[in-house]
Amino acid sequence: MGDPLNKSCVENLRSLLRTGRGDWIPFSLDVGGVPGFTAPILERFEKETGSHQPEEYFDYDFRTVSLQTRFGGDDAASLHGTVPQGTTFDEWGIGHWAGGASGTYEKTFPPLANAATAKEVEGLPVPIIEQGSARETAQAYHERGYPVFGYGGSIYEWSWWLRGMENFLMDLLGDAMLAEAVLFKVAEYTKSLALASAGAGIDVLCFYDDAGMQTGMQIDPDLWRRFIKPRWRDVLEAVRSQYPDTAFFLHSCGNIEAIVPDIIELGFDILHPIQPECMDFRAIHERYGQDITLCATISAQRLFPFGTPEGIQQWVRETKENCARDNRAILCPSNRVQPETPWENILAFAEAARERD
Repeated sequence: MGDPLNKSCVENLRSLLRTGRGDWIPFSLDVGGVPGFTAPILERFEKETGSHQPEEYFDYDFRTVSLQTRFGGDDAASLHGTVPQGTTFDEWGIGHWAGGASGTYEKTFPPLANAATAKEVEGLPVPIIEQGSARETAQAYHERGYPVFGYGGSIYEWSWWLRGMENFLMDLLGDAMLAEAVLFKVAEYTKSLALASAGAGIDVLCFYDDAGMQTGMQIDPDLWRRFIKPRWRDVLEAVRSQYPDTAFFLHSCGNIEAIVPDIIELGFDILHPIQPECMDFRAIHERYGQDITLCATISAQRLFPFGTPEGIQQWVRETKENCARDNRAILCPSNRVQPETPWENILAFAEAARERD
């Protein structure tokens, strides 16, 4: 890696998470265990570099390996009525449709939108987890000195994707039995995926559970503590009991400051993204940075797509200075790099992030 102490990225991350101090601030253009480049950006990257692997070209401090999953039934489309042509279905049978656009967010179609009983929820097929070559790939990265991040699942977010947000939030308030059935099904699957992923040698399990909006929480913090928090505790404790060296990364967009102390209490090791549009990284870092590693994220919504290379490099350097006491941060995008983002801005971010003081 060329750093003064000749440490590997694995050793640096381990020191960061275990002692709260690293020899440098790690960098990635991925979003935890999710590839950071949207399809149009990846196409531009390949055109500019001739490479097909951003993580190798830019030499991220981490590598990503995730287990493959697939729908556990015969026909996901049968869970829905009429959906637009071109709709695809994920491992839960949730429909996704982007109207032919690339690198953007989709309209979703929840398979349990019309469920009225816990029995109907129980009848939804559970996704099938496939190990594939994940273990061998993770081992190869470890031998090269890289820690491995991998997708670990969701609880709140998957639950409302399955029911529809309005339905699920109403369930929490008026039909706790139905809400509990959905949450139990999702959390048990997430536990299985997390255990299988840790067993494959993935060092950092990356969970995605957006609970915030830019104006505040999507869900009342007390409801989150009553229904969601205990299930995260169960998942994390199950993994710790078998794989005590595994670390936990939580992604939640929006202003979630109300539950940051709860996230720390649960034992998450890394929090992403401290969304720049609605949370002040400097203030959050000052208040909580000694208790959890925070992702210092460049805004995928504003600065990255619409800033200048000079402005981006200045942001990176100022952020590094803010964290210089212990280097307890991770430099990365706040979300996937959007199609509007200029190539020059990506180069500027990577160059500044890679600088070693």
